[in-house]
Amino acid sequence: MMGRVQMQRVHYLRAGDDTVSAMAPQAPVALRDPLTGLLNKHGFIREGNRLLPMMVLAGEHPHVVFIELNNYEGIVSRMEYEEALELLNAMRRRLELAFGDDVLLARLDSERFVALLPDAGDSLEALNRTLETPVVISGHAYHLSITCGVASYPEAADDMHMLVVAARIARRDAANAGRSVSVFASDLRKRLARSRAIEDGLWASRAGAGISLLYQPKVEIHSGRVTGVEALMRWSHPELGAISPAEFIPVAERTRTINPLGEWLIRESLRQQADWRRDGMDLSMAINISPVQLLVEPSHASVLEILVDECARLDLDRRKVELEITEGMLTDERAMVQVRRLADAGFSIGIDDFGRDHSALSLLVESPANTLKIDKSFVDNVLRNPRQATIIRFITELAHDLGMRTVVEGIEHIRQLVAVAGAGCDYGQGYFYYRPMCAGRILDLRQAA
Repeated sequence: MMGRVQMQRVHYLRAGDDTVSAMAPQAPVALRDPLTGLLNKHGFIREGNRLLPMMVLAGEHPHVVFIELNNYEGIVSRMEYEEALELLNAMRRRLELAFGDDVLLARLDSERFVALLPDAGDSLEALNRTLETPVVISGHAYHLSITCGVASYPEAADDMHMLVVAARIARRDAANAGRSVSVFASDLRKRLARSRAIEDGLWASRAGAGISLLYQPKVEIHSGRVTGVEALMRWSHPELGAISPAEFIPVAERTRTINPLGEWLIRESLRQQADWRRDGMDLSMAINISPVQLLVEPSHASVLEILVDECARLDLDRRKVELEITEGMLTDERAMVQVRRLADAGFSIGIDDFGRDHSALSLLVESPANTLKIDKSFVDNVLRNPRQATIIRFITELAHDLGMRTVVEGIEHIRQLVAVAGAGCDYGQGYFYYRPMCAGRILDLRQAA
């Protein structure tokens, strides 16, 4: 049985092997990666599901290894297409050298590979050894490194699709912990089940089911007047209960459910803004925008189209609609093209959590932003470390010189307020003023507006 399983695997592995075996016919072209000749994800899962029970009968302990090349984008950005293709095939050859013929191997996408091994053993150490020697392409030496996740059958999952998912989660765990490899364990199984429940719940909630909005007031520091609010999305999962945006927003971005959710948020928050204005409260509305929302397919309505449509329908002043982007988005030129279009259309732009990502200050010069939101971390330490106030003052003066306003997040104590006021900040948000609240309670603030 062992020899038979090995014979069946080898013909699915070699990119240049055109040998046809009666026991293991070549995978159809639709199941192969056209750049490397390896199986693609669909081919890997199909063939892996066929092999798993046979491997167990042969006394093997199957493992799936998810492999991701580090800094792939940075490397290929300096290459021509043919050179990038040579890099991928060099990686394929090194995987084959490290793992041998007795393995099922696939390329999932861009820099991600996956392997089904009879036993993990020393294979990963062997792979790291093969990567110690740089890859030379067109006279340039490239040092490759990888991050891996390992999932075993049947402990981690009982089919190939879920084994790949589990191994991918383990790889993400390794990357977050700064390790080169991580093994899927029982705690990761719980996280996998939760992640799947969140994904499924987001698809069911993409039209707003279970989603609600809270609004955090924005206060002019020197007058104490409420001038606007920030719309904050909240989600109650039907089984898991309340889930933090810090947990579900990244999942929504990965699954692209952020697009319908984001559209719902825009339409609902602007409808609420119009209702408040009819009730005598003319407030600005800040809405967080993901880079995924800015890069939708041409067949879908863009963020700009949705905003223009709603502002026209509700007769809203575009200048009082502020789209908040993250500081890291300043380096994403494709996203920034869309941000500039939003600014050109008359919408205000805010840079959220400024100072967290340490982006080059020179990027602010070309930014269309009207507002800088100073990251909460500066305010948290302003009482313990007087130098933080100096940083806040520097950011504020820089923003003013560039024609921007500043908003300070996370003000919780009067002494923090005194410190940021002394630094010249314009607006504040935080529990010292108001916690996020439902739309109905905003009307109670009319005297402060």
